[in-house]
Amino acid sequence: MEMRPFWSGVATWSRRAVLMFCLSLGYAASAQPDTLRLQVTLDEVVISAQAQGFDVEAFIRQVQEDTTFHKAFLNTRFHQNRVRSGLRVHNKGQKETASLQRTARLLRLGQQAVMEMDSSVERGRLRDRKGEHRYLTVEMYDDVFFLQGVFQANNTVAARRLEVDRGSRFEKYKSELKKFMFDPGTEIASVPFIGHKLALFSPEMARFYQFRVWSDERSGRPCWVFSADARPEFRDGRTVIKTMDTWFDRGSGVVLAREYRIANSSVFLDFDITIRVQNTVVNGEPVPVRVDYDGDWDIPFRGREIVRFWLLYDEWQVVR
Repeated sequence: MEMRPFWSGVATWSRRAVLMFCLSLGYAASAQPDTLRLQVTLDEVVISAQAQGFDVEAFIRQVQEDTTFHKAFLNTRFHQNRVRSGLRVHNKGQKETASLQRTARLLRLGQQAVMEMDSSVERGRLRDRKGEHRYLTVEMYDDVFFLQGVFQANNTVAARRLEVDRGSRFEKYKSELKKFMFDPGTEIASVPFIGHKLALFSPEMARFYQFRVWSDERSGRPCWVFSADARPEFRDGRTVIKTMDTWFDRGSGVVLAREYRIANSSVFLDFDITIRVQNTVVNGEPVPVRVDYDGDWDIPFRGREIVRFWLLYDEWQVVR
C-alpha cells in the first residue's frame, strides 16, 4: 500500500512548547463545501518540522481521510495470523460473573479464509438455556473477531465509512458498536440523537474540542500524534467522543495506535467505552498487535453490560 507522507526526517526534542495554529479546511458535509476553522495546538517539534517542510494542513487532511486504521482490522480477516483473547463480564459491583478465553488461527484457502479455533474455555453464565449469548457485547465480539465458517477473503477498504446493518434493533446496535470501534470520528446517522455528535470534524462539533498535533514514539517508531479532547465545559451531553489520540508513523502515515473514549448518558443510549488499538506493519501491510476494550453499556430493552476484553495478534503471514 503506497502512502504519500507529508513529512520527512525531523529531529526529536524532549522539551515542548505550544503554538496556536488557525487552520481552514474544506468540509463536504453537504452539496456545497463548508469552511471548517480549527484551532490546533502544535508542540515545539512540530513547529520546528514546519520549517523543514512539514505541512500541518495536509497532515490534518490525512487524519480525516485515513483508511489505514480500518485496513489493519480488515487484514485480520485476510492474512494468516494467530489471535489469543480473553473476555470478562462484571456485575454492577465489578465482580466477575463470566469469562471466555480463546486461541484461534486464520487460515487461507485460496481466495477464501476460515478461522480455526484452537481452544475456547467458557466460565459462568455467558449463555442462556438455548445456548445463545446473554450479552450483546459478547455477540459483537464474536461477529467482529471470530467469524464462523468459510468466508471470502477481502481486505479492500471499499468506503471510508462502514455500513450499518438494516436488520433487527439488536443487529443495528451491533453494527453501530462496530462503527464506534473502527470508524471513530464519522457520523452514524442511524443512531438517534447522538449520531451527528460523532462527526468530530463537522463545523457543528469541532468547536467543542481542543485539537493538538505533537511528537511521540510508538513501538520505537517516531510518530506525529493527533489528539482531540472535549473542552472541559463541553464534557456533557453535547459531546460523545471525550478523547481520541492517534499515532501516525512519520515515514509511512500508517496509524500505529489509537486510544479513545466515547460516552453518553440518556434514556436512549447510555454507555462509557474506552478502546485502545496497537498496530504494526508487516511486509508493508498494517496489522493489529493488540486490541483492548473496556465498556459499560446500558442497552435499551437488554440491560446493563460491563464487559472487558483483549486480543493479541501474532504469527502474521503477509503475502503481497
